Amino acid sequence: MSALYWTLGLSWVAFPAFYLLGGRVGSPAYLAFGFLYMWIPGLVALSFARKEGVHLPLALRPNRYWLFAWLFPVALTLLSIPLSLPFGAWKGWEALRQTVPQEAAQAIPETLSALFPLVLILSALVAGATVNLLAALGEELLWRGYLWERLKERGFWPASLEIGFWWGLWHAPLILAGHNYPREPLLGVPMMILFTLALTPGLLWVREKAGSVLAAALFHGTLNAIAGLSLLLVEHTHDLLIGVVGLPGLFLLSLFNLWLRRRV
Repeated sequence: MSALYWTLGLSWVAFPAFYLLGGRVGSPAYLAFGFLYMWIPGLVALSFARKEGVHLPLALRPNRYWLFAWLFPVALTLLSIPLSLPFGAWKGWEALRQTVPQEAAQAIPETLSALFPLVLILSALVAGATVNLLAALGEELLWRGYLWERLKERGFWPASLEIGFWWGLWHAPLILAGHNYPREPLLGVPMMILFTLALTPGLLWVREKAGSVLAAALFHGTLNAIAGLSLLLVEHTHDLLIGVVGLPGLFLLSLFNLWLRRRV
């Protein structure tokens, strides 16, 4: 587990250094730092895998599980929207137009306005299979790559719980600084751990069925690209109760894991 300790140590030193130098969540510099932060686990995993002879499968041989990895995050996000409505009012599709610069929004013809949600979803799918996949691969090389290879002999579900816990805890500096749960940073840390615990079985299942860490990165990257949609369409009344990274997402992932439990 030395790779895990190196990952936590380097990550938890890197973020305070970024913060003390003036970096803040949501700033332009944070986007670049976020990419580097996501690749700390990947670089550690590559180093230890090479030293220990651990194989990290990166084959690009798509099957139906790759399609699942690409589309399931969209379904998860869209289903979390109605489940968020008991906790926050519906803002309407028009709220999506406010996410683009005013000049660009005005340039969109009225006849295409109704298609704007579809455009955003398609954009998220493209991002999930390209730039977001590359960013997410940094994390997946460790969590669903190296650590899974090291822990799989314990069984799918015990390994899933351990990987999910450490993965969630790795996010702690980001969450405390306002990432994902800006109004509830303290409660956000255990909430993120619950979320990663619930999400890890699906990622591991895809990684195994697809035969590649890249499939898990596709799943992860697409979710990162589309998850914000669940926060844009519902009034953000409480960080922990709205959206796919809140209570609705946990509920949906729990249902999926009950289905998965009968198959793994």
